[in-house]
Amino acid sequence: MVLGVGIDIVEIKEIADSIQNEAFLRRVFTHAELKAVERYRNKAEHLAGKFAAKEAFMKAIGAGIQQEVWFTQIEVLSDESGKPHIHASGEAEKRMKETNAAQIHVSISHAGDVAVAVVI
Repeated sequence: MVLGVGIDIVEIKEIADSIQNEAFLRRVFTHAELKAVERYRNKAEHLAGKFAAKEAFMKAIGAGIQQEVWFTQIEVLSDESGKPHIHASGEAEKRMKETNAAQIHVSISHAGDVAVAVVI
């Protein structure tokens, strides 16, 4: 049963500009997420995808910053095949459990100047 759907689209250039700011990186991405993108030439593209997935996750669980769900409580990593997955912790995990969601499905795509993510 689908309990929530979220979608978000992000301009890669906005993230490219923002990642020059160390405070932004610490506020939005976990250490593991930042380490995972080190191997990519276009880090901004991959971070934009992760950012879109975090926003989509918040929409899917009906949460937002006002409910004390922070970006770093939503970790977006990929398995060896490149398939993304989300790990929620803290208030994000609590909100997810309140929806009775047993699984999180996430898809991330990049095209041209944008990254898009869908979370179910």
